[in-house]
Amino acid sequence: MSEKDKLKKKLFKEAGKEKREKFDEQKISVKKENQESLPQPGEEVIDGKEKIDIAVQQEQFQKVKKTQKAQPREVQQLKEVVKPTPKTKILTPPKFFSIFPYGKIINFMKFRRWAYAISSALALFSLFVILSGRVPLSPDFRGGVSAEVEYRGDKKISEGELRALFPEATIQKLGEREFLLKLPLDFVEKAKQEGKDAGSVIKEKLDQIGQFETKRVESVGSLIGTELRKKGVLAVIFSLIGISIYILLRFEWRFAVGAFISLFHDSIITLGIASALGVEFSLPTLAAILTLIGYSINDSIIIADRIREKLRLSRAVWTEELFNKAISETLSRTIITVFTVMLPTITIILFGTGVLKDIGIFFLIGLIFGTYSSIFVVSAMALDIYNLTRKKRT
Repeated sequence: MSEKDKLKKKLFKEAGKEKREKFDEQKISVKKENQESLPQPGEEVIDGKEKIDIAVQQEQFQKVKKTQKAQPREVQQLKEVVKPTPKTKILTPPKFFSIFPYGKIINFMKFRRWAYAISSALALFSLFVILSGRVPLSPDFRGGVSAEVEYRGDKKISEGELRALFPEATIQKLGEREFLLKLPLDFVEKAKQEGKDAGSVIKEKLDQIGQFETKRVESVGSLIGTELRKKGVLAVIFSLIGISIYILLRFEWRFAVGAFISLFHDSIITLGIASALGVEFSLPTLAAILTLIGYSINDSIIIADRIREKLRLSRAVWTEELFNKAISETLSRTIITVFTVMLPTITIILFGTGVLKDIGIFFLIGLIFGTYSSIFVVSAMALDIYNLTRKKRT
C-alpha cells in the first residue's frame, strides 16, 4: 500500500472517530435531560388537574407483585377469612286497607245505558210525586202552626190520645214526654174566627187530657208559606246554575252539562223518595238538599279532574277505557268517604227525633244517589256528548 493510500485511510478513521464522539456526546446529553425530567420518589407530577405520587405508585406496584407470587395455601386462607356477605332481603312496604285491588279496572261505562234507564224511571216517579202534591209540606211552606209541648202529668200519655184530640195534625214524638204538633192553616183560621189565638186553642184542648206546658208556638201565614216555597225552589235552581258555571270554567262544557243533569237528578229523586216515605219537607230539610248538592258535586269534580289529567298526559282521544281507568282509580276514595259520612247519618236516623231525623233521612238518600250519579251519570253523559259531537263533525 502506498503512502498516499495510508494517509487517506488514517484521515478517514480520524473523521469517523470524531463523528462517533459527537454522536455519543449528543446521546449522553439527551439521556441526562430525560433523567432530570423524570420525577424522583416523593415528588408530585402535575398534569392538568391530576396529581400522581410516584412513590405511591411504586408501593402499589410492589403490593400487586407480592400478591401475584402468593402461595396457594395463603390464597386459600384468605378465601376462608373473607367470606361473601349474605344477600340482604328487600323490605316490602306495609300493606294498607284497600277495598279494591290496586290497578284493577272496572268497566263502568258498559252499564251506562242501564244507569240511564234506572235514573229516568226514578226521576219520573219523583216528578209524579212532586207534581201531584204528595209532598208532605211543613207549616214553613204551606202555612199553619207548629207547637212544641211537654206533658207534666203523672200518668203516661201516648200519641194516639193526641191524634184523637187533633185528627188533622201531624204529631212527632221528640222525647219521652215531649211532642211536636203541626196543624194546618185551617186550624189557625178557625181560631181567628173564634177570636182566639192558635196557641191558646191548642192549650185548651191539651188540658182536657192532662197537664201540658207549651214550650214553643210558631205560626206561618199562607202568603209567607208561598213566599218561602218560591225562595226554596230558587235557591236550588241558582245553586245548580252556579256549580255548572264553575265546572264550565274549570273543565269543559260537556262535564258542565253532565253535572247540571246529575245534580238535578239527585235533588228530584231525593225529594221524591223521601216524600213517598212520608218525610216532611221543611226549611231544615231544604238546607240538607242544598248541602247534598255541594257534597255530590265534590265526587264528580274528583273524577273529572282525574279524567282531565289522563287526557293531558297521554294526549289520547276520549275513550271508555280511559274513563273506566279514571273512575276505578278514584273509586276506593269515593266509597270510603261516603261510608264515613254515612255512619253518623245512620246514627242521626236511629237516635234522632223530629226534624233531626228528617234531615238524616234526606241526607242518607242523597248520599246514595249522589255517589251513584258521580260514577254513572256525570262521566257517562260527558262521554256520550263527546261522541255525538264528534260524529256530527265527521
